[in-house]
Amino acid sequence: MMSNKIREQFVRDMQVAGFSEGTQTRYLSLVNGFFKEMWVEPGAVTERNVQDFFIFLRGKKVAKETFRGNRFALQFLFCNTLRRDWEFFKKN
Repeated sequence: MMSNKIREQFVRDMQVAGFSEGTQTRYLSLVNGFFKEMWVEPGAVTERNVQDFFIFLRGKKVAKETFRGNRFALQFLFCNTLRRDWEFFKKN
C-alpha cells in the first residue's frame, strides 16, 4: 500500500498533468490493486515485480483495456512520481 505522502504526490502529479478526476480515481484504484497483489512497499518495488505483475495479468486474461490501464497507471507512478528510470516502461 502507498504511504499517504506518496499517494498525495501521485494525485498532485496527476492533477498537474491534467488528468480528469475519473482518470485519477481509476489510476489510484489500479495502483492499489498492484500493491495488494504484489505485497511490496513502494520503495522496495523492483522492475521485476512490475514485470511479474503484468505476467500475472496476462495469465488472468484481463481485457486489453484493463491491461493498458494498469500499464499507464503504474508507468505514471513509477516514472513520474517515484522517478524510476526503468527500461520496462520504455518498451512498446
